[in-house]
Amino acid sequence: MKKANSLKAFVVFLSCSAVAVMGCSTDGCEPKAKYERIVKLSAPMLAGSIFEAQTQNGHIDITGSDVTECSLTATITGWADTEENAKLLAEAVEIKLVPSGSNLTAKIEKPRLTPYQRIGVSLDVIVPGKTGTDVATHNGALIIKNLTGQIKGATHNGKIIAEKISGTTELETHNGGVTCKEVVGNTQLQTHNGSITCEDASGDINLRTHNGSAKAFYSASAPPVCNVSMVSHNGGVSLTAPPNLSATVEASTHNGSINTDLPITVTGEVTRKKLTGTIGKGEGKLYLETHNGSISIK
Repeated sequence: MKKANSLKAFVVFLSCSAVAVMGCSTDGCEPKAKYERIVKLSAPMLAGSIFEAQTQNGHIDITGSDVTECSLTATITGWADTEENAKLLAEAVEIKLVPSGSNLTAKIEKPRLTPYQRIGVSLDVIVPGKTGTDVATHNGALIIKNLTGQIKGATHNGKIIAEKISGTTELETHNGGVTCKEVVGNTQLQTHNGSITCEDASGDINLRTHNGSAKAFYSASAPPVCNVSMVSHNGGVSLTAPPNLSATVEASTHNGSINTDLPITVTGEVTRKKLTGTIGKGEGKLYLETHNGSISIK
C-alpha cells in the first residue's frame, strides 16, 4: 500500500515538474513573455503585378501609392515562457520577398513551435497603385486601400476594411465586420458574424452575412444598371440604389417588413414579406433576402 502511494506521489511530482518547465499554471499554457522584432524589406514591382502573402497571427495592411517598388514592414512577435525564449523565436523567423513572373510573394518561414509558444507576423505594405492582391491571415485584420486590380483577401478572426478599390474584389472573414468605401467593379464581401457596409459603390455587388446587417450605398455617379445580391440571416438589409436604377426586384423576409421609396411595378402577390417587380426597364437585378430583419430600398 505504501509503495502504491509512493508511486502516485512520484507521478504527481512529475506532472507538476512538467507544468513548471512549460511555464503552465492552472490558467493553462498561455505564454507570459513576448519579444517584438521589426524587419523592413523592399523589391522592385511593376504596375499590374499581384502581391501575395499568408500569415497566421497578425494583420495585413496594404496601401497603393505612386511608387515602383514594394516596401514591406513586418512586425514579428514571439511569445514564450521567458523573454529570452521569446526573442529566440522572433529572431528565428525569416521573411523574403520572392518574385515569380508578375507575382511578388512575401514568404514567411517559422521555426517549429511547442504548445506553449506562439509567433505573430503582421505586414504593412506599400505597393504601386495598379496592384492586385492574394492575401490571407487567420487572426488579424485585413486592410486594403488605393488599389486597382484583382483584389482577393481572407481572414478568419478579424475585421476587413477596403477603401478606394477598383477592379474585381473578393473579401471574406468569419468573425468580424466588413467595411468598404469607394469600390468600383464586381465586389463580393462575406462574413459570418458581423455586419457588412459598402459605401459609394459602383458596379455589381454581392454581400453575404449570417449574423449582422447588410447595407449598400451606391455612388451618385454609379451607372443605373447593376446586379445586386444581399443576404443576411439575422439582420436587416438596406440598399440605397444608384440614380435611375433599372432592375428586376426580388425581396423576401420571414420576420420583418419590406419598405421601398422607389416606384416598383409589382408582379405577383403583394405582401409585407415578399416583393417581386421591376424598376425602370428591368435591365439589372436586385435580390434581397433576410430571415430575421427588415428590407429597405431607397
